[in-house]
Amino acid sequence: MEDRIRALADGILGHILSVLPTRDTIATSCLSKRWCPLWRSVPALDLHLDDQTYFQSGCIYSPFLNFAYATLLSHNAQQPLMLVRLRINTRVGPNYIFPKAHFNILIKAIIERGIKNLHLEMPLTLPLPSSVFNCKTLVVLKLWQVGVDILQSVDLPVLKILHLDYVRVGGIGYISRILRGCPVLEELRANRVNFGTIVGYQSMPKLVRANIGTNFGVEFPLEVVKNFVLLILFILNYLQVFYLKFLQFNHQHGFPLFPNLIHLELNFVTFIKWYVVFELLIHCPNLQSFELNKPMARILPQDWACPRFVPECISSQLRRCTVMNYKGTECELQFVKYILHHARALQTMTIQHGLNMWEKFGMLQQLAMCPRGSATCKLLFK
Repeated sequence: MEDRIRALADGILGHILSVLPTRDTIATSCLSKRWCPLWRSVPALDLHLDDQTYFQSGCIYSPFLNFAYATLLSHNAQQPLMLVRLRINTRVGPNYIFPKAHFNILIKAIIERGIKNLHLEMPLTLPLPSSVFNCKTLVVLKLWQVGVDILQSVDLPVLKILHLDYVRVGGIGYISRILRGCPVLEELRANRVNFGTIVGYQSMPKLVRANIGTNFGVEFPLEVVKNFVLLILFILNYLQVFYLKFLQFNHQHGFPLFPNLIHLELNFVTFIKWYVVFELLIHCPNLQSFELNKPMARILPQDWACPRFVPECISSQLRRCTVMNYKGTECELQFVKYILHHARALQTMTIQHGLNMWEKFGMLQQLAMCPRGSATCKLLFK
């Protein structure tokens, strides 16, 4: 084994080290003279502060930030730094004085290295420097439990992937300003984010993939995402009013048309409104893959109403359909039968279930009798 590792090129070893936490990567410098300089050329830094590594000894933020800054300075400046993960455990935030100046210096040093992929996870009480939103080299930005208190300007000219999870914004319209500052954004993930006001959002023609979770504030403007190829929606419908607002859905305006959408995942947190499912499918004429993720528990009765006409995507485009958390209710059965009967291009119908053997056998008998629009469709159970 030792000879095999020794035979590997430095570039391969550096790639292997890049998946390790930086503290472990640095520790490999003790192995031999060859290993001593390798960590300095690793294209990724993973800096993680938690209450296990520092706070058991009574230390505070400063030692960690000093270590992170020293690591960055020791890294080979001639080698590209592609990825930096900076994670500060959320449990350590409130009880210690946070040296904001040191943290800002560290972020500034990371940005000056021409970083392309930046992941930040911090307690919400710690403010994110606004300089992050003016990094000209960032291609991927992932923020987790980050507070954005001040947002002076946004200029992310090459950013293609933006993930916002549990991000607290300090001003109305901050999210729309962030999106406007990302002209070539292709992928957006937003979960537990306050979108603030619908005013100020613009259509984003490059945006083709999105995962829109259960967010706060007013409705998410679906006009922004009408060019999507892949769309994942989580629908929190404890209150029907909030549910309709979240999708910006009403009987007068309805959904925008999604002419490029080929993959849709629709996740209901509580109960399903079947008319909304079909209303959305009607506005996805080229949809090829559809996943319906149902609530785990049966909370309210669900009424099935057969659609007045078959959506275009079902009759001619749909190739894959998946129903998650199938319970065998009458509404579920009617939906699966409807898709099997009308989807002429369907290749696979996948049903993920938690049924026992006898329930599964009964479901098989029911679906086996159902007429199919596609003679080549496969029925899969998981």
